[in-house]
Amino acid sequence: MVIKEKRGNMKLYFRLIFLIPMLLSIFPLKAQQQETKKGADNNANQYMNQRSVESLVDAFDSPERDSWQKPDEVIALFGNIAGKKIMDLGAGSGYFTLRLASKGANVISADVSDSFQNSIREKLDIENLKNLSNNIELRKVAYDNPLLKIEEVDGLLIVNSWHHIDNRTEYMQKVLKGVKQGGKIIIIDFKLGINMGPPDSHKLGLKDAIEEIIELEFSELIINKFLLERQYVIIGVK
Repeated sequence: MVIKEKRGNMKLYFRLIFLIPMLLSIFPLKAQQQETKKGADNNANQYMNQRSVESLVDAFDSPERDSWQKPDEVIALFGNIAGKKIMDLGAGSGYFTLRLASKGANVISADVSDSFQNSIREKLDIENLKNLSNNIELRKVAYDNPLLKIEEVDGLLIVNSWHHIDNRTEYMQKVLKGVKQGGKIIIIDFKLGINMGPPDSHKLGLKDAIEEIIELEFSELIINKFLLERQYVIIGVK
């Protein structure tokens, strides 16, 4: 595996064989120290579920979000997605689902919540969005399974949802089976110390995220801490 850390316009290339000892010394293993959580009982899920679906949709679709989320730049990380099948995992209100579909992707909009899926369905009933309906499949998934067929998708996007998943290493192994060889899995989640999203105690910091992901069978990892001010970006290439 090759790991690339993107810093501004420069890329540093590291061979994993040299990087693992360094990473493990900097990011000590915490698996035995972490509290076991299950699906809806996950602390991050409990925190989010304190708010109504309506207020969450309003927050996810806030007009101000585009300025810090940079959706076009995020989607561009996949390359040309016209005609490609992309899963938007943890799609929520469909913020990225609609944008992926508008760029020509065939999108599996996946979430554990019927309410969020209904919110997207209502949006697609709006006249000027009906043309996207044929490009979007709404799929309710399980807390512990993305319900992907073998090599079903060309890529997968997880935005602000990775910290909600239990047993992430096991879960990602299921995700990998559903992504075609050479496909990209893009994980975006909130940085620690940023006054957005859940409190830091419920977030998954970049160090811990890397610690988990280097155990997986990616041919390449790209870590970008600079594209988004409030979130880190991890791109795994199968």
